Amino acid sequence: MSGAAVTSVAAAGVLGQAAPAFAASTSGVGSFRSYPFSLGIASGDPLPDSVILWTRLAPEPLAVGSGMPQRKVPVHWQVADDEAFKHIVTEGEIFALPENNHSVHVDVRGLRPDRWYFYRFRCGSELSPVGRTRTLPALGATVSSFNFAHVSCQNWINGHYTAYRDLARENLDVVFHLGDYIYETQIPVTTPRGIDVAAEVRAPCHSVDEYRLRYALYKLDANLQASHAAFPWVVTWDDHEVANDYAGAADRGKLELERRAAGYKAWWENIPTRMAPPVGPDMKVYRRFAVGNLVQFDVLDGRQYRKGNNDPVVSKIGDEQEAWLIDGIGSYDTTWNVMAVGQQLGGVAQNSPTRNRIYQAYYDRGVSPVILAGDLHWTLVSDALLRIPDASSPIVGSQFIGTSITSTGDGPGDPATVTGWMKNPWVKYAQGYRGYFRHTVTPTGMTSTQHNVQFVTRPDAPGWDAQSFYIDASRPGVQLL
Repeated sequence: MSGAAVTSVAAAGVLGQAAPAFAASTSGVGSFRSYPFSLGIASGDPLPDSVILWTRLAPEPLAVGSGMPQRKVPVHWQVADDEAFKHIVTEGEIFALPENNHSVHVDVRGLRPDRWYFYRFRCGSELSPVGRTRTLPALGATVSSFNFAHVSCQNWINGHYTAYRDLARENLDVVFHLGDYIYETQIPVTTPRGIDVAAEVRAPCHSVDEYRLRYALYKLDANLQASHAAFPWVVTWDDHEVANDYAGAADRGKLELERRAAGYKAWWENIPTRMAPPVGPDMKVYRRFAVGNLVQFDVLDGRQYRKGNNDPVVSKIGDEQEAWLIDGIGSYDTTWNVMAVGQQLGGVAQNSPTRNRIYQAYYDRGVSPVILAGDLHWTLVSDALLRIPDASSPIVGSQFIGTSITSTGDGPGDPATVTGWMKNPWVKYAQGYRGYFRHTVTPTGMTSTQHNVQFVTRPDAPGWDAQSFYIDASRPGVQLL
């Protein structure tokens, strides 16, 4: 669907509609008075033989219930070798259920490894946009190159998703989103978006319906939809999918756990993930992927199990998840090990017992990890030292903290903050524009590039590649190119 079409749907949702958006029919499918695929389509969590396809029926995206009936609705899906769908590989039907806000997650199996596919949905007489997705190479297969990006922190009220315009044009195999897909806080009446949002959509999120409305508002963005349609995504969460700086549940009250359950449910409904849906306030999202013999990705949950930042015994990421990560180092015989987490495991220049244990485990096994993180709203590239802030300790690996898509607004940020970070000899680069990282991994090295956009408070900002970096596969540490 074109950007103009998305804009018109968004406007209709904001202003509300007097007539029902869905009418029953004798066939059981029904007819729509508004476009049901207003939130786009997406794919995610690719495997060598499978990928998850996602959509959600929402003819009234910014109304509770999305203009859908309280009954299941059949949705047809297709996967093809070509964008014109002349060579259909597989197809089927799934029900969009009202208890899942009429979202669908199709686990397409039997695909061939390491290849592109096209997909689409149909409901009644309505066709979705066409998406493009890709399977991973077979386990152990020789892989000469793999391209991916990592993004995070897309606060709608701070500005436009112009970075996603550029991301959709990249040559990528997969995108990793490291959290803060939504922000749960009150939306002010006036934002750089210049869109009149109804009061029930602006309200801070506590109930599942409020979180659902927030996802709908975000997913109406044409640039975000284009990036989802261009590549499969692997998504984890940080804090704002529930509440700012929330942590583990051991000492939390009933209302906070109910809020977490609502946030998790809406996240699952709106993300192209193969994870099982949450059970109340609990949902396992940490997982592992392998790209042939080239790279292992460990995707972490940095919030759900958190007990404290610097406890010498209790893990910041939960004892069970930390054990899973450490036990899984080198699970696949790959050249590279990449850890992806919403927030860095410890401060830039602060001691962290959790980080120390994890880095020691990598060091003892002779594995040099690449750590990807978000949350900070700054680009910050550094060597990963065995014992930060001991500058004399060995270099274990490399860390790329990615800036935000919009959060905190226009760059370049406070120069004094950059100066402060750069005083640490393990920090190689710091910058405060909005944007994302893209990475190319080969058997001999990894090249990473920070892509910036000049501003987000106005649409259509120019973008540029600000700085590139290189890691030699034979030794840890980051070099500026």
